Amino acid sequence: MSQFTKHINNTPKLSFTTQTDTHIQSSITTAMDRSQPRIMIPETPAMESLQHSQHSDSPASSSARKPGFFVYPETVINEGINACKKSLLGKIITDKSIHVSSIQNGLESIWGSPQGLKIQEIEGGILQFFMQKNIDQERILLGNPWIFRNSWLLVKAWDRKTGPKLVDFTQAPVWIQLWGLPPHCKTKKMGESIGNLLGKVESAEFYEYPGKKMIIKIKVAVNVHEPIQTEILIGNHKDGTTWVDFRYEKLPQ
Repeated sequence: MSQFTKHINNTPKLSFTTQTDTHIQSSITTAMDRSQPRIMIPETPAMESLQHSQHSDSPASSSARKPGFFVYPETVINEGINACKKSLLGKIITDKSIHVSSIQNGLESIWGSPQGLKIQEIEGGILQFFMQKNIDQERILLGNPWIFRNSWLLVKAWDRKTGPKLVDFTQAPVWIQLWGLPPHCKTKKMGESIGNLLGKVESAEFYEYPGKKMIIKIKVAVNVHEPIQTEILIGNHKDGTTWVDFRYEKLPQ
């Protein structure tokens, strides 16, 4: 190796950053720090709550937010049970909107002013009629169905085991007189047989009009949402055929 090469290798390496450059860079950094001060964001209660919730997702805190379960004794609902036992459920079969106060005033007259009558609307047009005397309750049930403002008013006894939504308000028990039956066809079994074509038969009876006119009448639960049938053609191979008229004793006009 030549003397020149040794001299080059032993020469200290030069740094390209001079003292002047270092001083300038330091000045620029200091100026930037002064021109852009730090922005301090204070913690708000909402942020503190968020931070707390992020650290409180433990099983113990989650279970504390779950709703509880209360098994109530019969003694705390005795008053309500006794009131409902003297009540009826009902529904007016109509598309019109009728205010409860208007129903109250109308039924006071139709039902003969039951003592302590109060009406509450439950849901879906179902009404609950509270009264003080069982005799009024029984009388109103016996007269079911009722006609209120030219619409069916169906009433049912309150039953704790059956929710109001499950009560059937599609059937109206109606007395139907059968006119036109031949004398030898006026039997209860004939009435029941004809009634089964209309709905569920609840009763079949003889009825004697003034003047000794004997007819058969039947009590049938008819569907209030279907057209009313007014007559039927009956007969057999021995008697031929005959028309029987249905005369409903209670029907909206």
